[in-house]
Amino acid sequence: MGMASGACLAQPSALPPDPPPAFAGAGQAISNGPDHLRPFSAVGIAVKVGAAGLGAEAATPLAHKFNLRGGASFFNYNVNNLVEDGFNINGTIALKSVNTSLDWFPFGGKFRVSPGVTIYNGNRFNGTATVPGGNTITLNDQDYTSSSTDPIIATYGTPNNRFGSRVAPSITVGFGNLVPRNPGNHWSFPFEIGFQYIKPPVITLSLTGTACSTDGCQSVTSDPTTQANIEAQQAKINSDIYNLRFYPILSFGVGYKF
Repeated sequence: MGMASGACLAQPSALPPDPPPAFAGAGQAISNGPDHLRPFSAVGIAVKVGAAGLGAEAATPLAHKFNLRGGASFFNYNVNNLVEDGFNINGTIALKSVNTSLDWFPFGGKFRVSPGVTIYNGNRFNGTATVPGGNTITLNDQDYTSSSTDPIIATYGTPNNRFGSRVAPSITVGFGNLVPRNPGNHWSFPFEIGFQYIKPPVITLSLTGTACSTDGCQSVTSDPTTQANIEAQQAKINSDIYNLRFYPILSFGVGYKF
């Protein structure tokens, strides 16, 4: 009996078995998997080209299906001797904008929906137009011929020459994730299309010089009928521009995740 009791006392207590190596490997894969990319733990950058000009943007993850993205675009273009409705137009188009977006990937892939805000709109246009002597223009359905000795000159622009409001909401859809969730992926090729809602500018049209019609030649600044037709034509221009309140957004580029 004593030996039996001693044998019982000498028996080691039972311990739970160690987890197999395969389980540990699976756990490591889960902790480092694409679904567990921590907020602000990575950044992706891209260069792009589109309707707003050349630009760059950066993005960082917020959650599995959400990124925070911001960028800027710019482009300058000189308009020289553009002929439109009898006018020889010369001017400058300057595109500058800064925007931020929340990228939502509803299916966890590359397709995204991105509500955003243009936080700075510096898009500007300013120019002048001349009507060479003998050329004819139409103002409010009335034809005028520019005097060869005192040709018509038009200036046009907007307050501060800005095209649209400084801040504007936007919505786009696209493909491409600047911060791929797969650890082995670094490159992306984002594409985006949508629009921003801007407050259309009010164009002012001012003419000087001498215009000739069937009633003779008159200075456009002193003839009441000509001034009335200029104001009516200006109203038509602003009515057409109002349709641009949904300003298009279109871009594509190449990105890399660090």
